[in-house]
Amino acid sequence: MKRPILLWYCCLCLYAGAQNAFWSNNGLVSIKDGAYISIIGDAYNQGAGHYHNTDTIFLTGDWVHDAPNRCFDSIGTGWVYLHGSDQRIRGTEETHFSHLMLRGSGVKYGDIDVYVDQELSLSDRELNMDDNTVWVLNPDVNSVNRTSGFVSSLQDGGLLRRTNSTQAYLFPVGSSQGTPRYRPVEFVPNANNENHYKARFANVDPTLEGYDRNTRFHLVCQINPNWYHRLYHISGTDSADITIFYDELADGVWNDIVEWKVVPEWQSIFRDTVIAGAPFNRMSRFRWNNYNQPPFALAITRERFALAGIDTIIWRFDTIQLNASGGIAYQWSPPYFLSCDNCPNPLAYPDSSITYFLAVDDGQGCVDYDSVVIFVRDKPFALFFIPNAITPDNVDGYNDVWYIRDLDRFPDNEVRIINRWGDEVFYQRPYQNNWDGTWRGEKLPGGTYYYLIRINFGGQVYDFNGPLTVVR
Repeated sequence: MKRPILLWYCCLCLYAGAQNAFWSNNGLVSIKDGAYISIIGDAYNQGAGHYHNTDTIFLTGDWVHDAPNRCFDSIGTGWVYLHGSDQRIRGTEETHFSHLMLRGSGVKYGDIDVYVDQELSLSDRELNMDDNTVWVLNPDVNSVNRTSGFVSSLQDGGLLRRTNSTQAYLFPVGSSQGTPRYRPVEFVPNANNENHYKARFANVDPTLEGYDRNTRFHLVCQINPNWYHRLYHISGTDSADITIFYDELADGVWNDIVEWKVVPEWQSIFRDTVIAGAPFNRMSRFRWNNYNQPPFALAITRERFALAGIDTIIWRFDTIQLNASGGIAYQWSPPYFLSCDNCPNPLAYPDSSITYFLAVDDGQGCVDYDSVVIFVRDKPFALFFIPNAITPDNVDGYNDVWYIRDLDRFPDNEVRIINRWGDEVFYQRPYQNNWDGTWRGEKLPGGTYYYLIRINFGGQVYDFNGPLTVVR
């Protein structure tokens, strides 16, 4: 049996012309249980028009609401099906739908903010909100449902959901512009209080929307150039676990989430987990509650990696070799008293104490920084010179042994050389200026060692120590 169409109205007009059919309501339309309206064309609500709908309205054209009210006074019940091709929700006033069901074909457009009190059923349709927001006010986690549909938007538009539980709330956001993508996010509130969260998927390089990917903290190496999200905490005070879904095959490999800060620059929010899946991986940050700026993006970040060496003391007019590591390119500053300022291991011969600052490039977009202090002291003995490097190649006859100039003036001496683990690899008393970088007749590997020199002179004991580099 067909369901009856039951209408109670004050002023109602239905026009079916050759070109554009439409329905116009200027008073009250009451649709009771078991009844429905099927509108072939646009539906206009204007003047004092409003609806009391406890069943169903089917519409093939646009929904236009110009009356100064919520449009529906049947709060909590009533269904509106958009089952035409491309359709628009528009007008001068915002409509409060109870159940908004997207069906048919084409794209459904929100030319104004849209409110849904009970259920937004996307089905397989795109709801294009432009720079407007669709508000889903029912806190049930299933109040937004879909098969393959999604909400798309621009600028600060998006999908907003009211929450009041610690369950997972899915925000099915995507875009058909450019390369079509569906990249949802998920909020899991950390308390049962009322909150409102909002998400937009931006299917574009964030640089093009004013968030320059090259303006980033130095340990942020790369930022996803193809898309990002804008996430908002509209009301409430509770933190939430946030998850970004991405397709590693299509989107690349990422290890972190970054947020645009007011500095301004991109900075890591230090994600907690990455869970592999098909088709989506899930990258999550737990208990997050900082949405001062809405842009969030996938990124590659690193821990600290630049090493400039340890602070050390040298005698005035001596030379020391610096030992940097961590990357593939190095830059020292200031460049004074250095054999080179763009190599990892320059010789330094400062005439006063100095701090050398080091920038290390890892070749993957990250630059890290470190520093080393060289303290310059006057020697306690005139003409006493301790080299800090030897090159025992036995080829050129130069610098093959560790020769301490004028040590023979102080014959009551002893010399120890230890490696970086504190193992003694040489001892001699008195020292004969003959150590050639060997231990028990075997060549020691190139690297940094440390010398300990003790001299008895004039009834006093003097100790000297410092690094000694064996270069092979």
